[in-house]
Amino acid sequence: MGMIEKVTCTSCGARWECMTGCGIMHGELERVIKLFSENMQKDIMIHIGKSEFPLFDFGYQLAYCKHCGTIESVPVLKLPDCQKEYTGSCPTCGQRAELIEDIEQTPCPVCHKEALTAEETGMWD
Repeated sequence: MGMIEKVTCTSCGARWECMTGCGIMHGELERVIKLFSENMQKDIMIHIGKSEFPLFDFGYQLAYCKHCGTIESVPVLKLPDCQKEYTGSCPTCGQRAELIEDIEQTPCPVCHKEALTAEETGMWD
């Protein structure tokens, strides 16, 4: 089950609403792979090889896109058998976004102060 998170800057009041985690449809690797670029899809297929039941961990995570100045949810796929991790692009501009490890230490894309907070406001599936 996924979460809906409201990210707010306590300094300037900017807000973003992002969906994190995963839903039932993300239980199949074939569906998850389609969320990534064509080049990443090819690389993922190479790394899962001929494994009949490849292990994977998937979820949308909060990310900061410096290119378009926004907070977004991006798909993240981990393949523990081959120790690979794939991070999708910013859905707004298609550029590389940086995963947010600690929301409180991430600068606001609007005012550039470290004043972001995240609050769970709902669930999705």
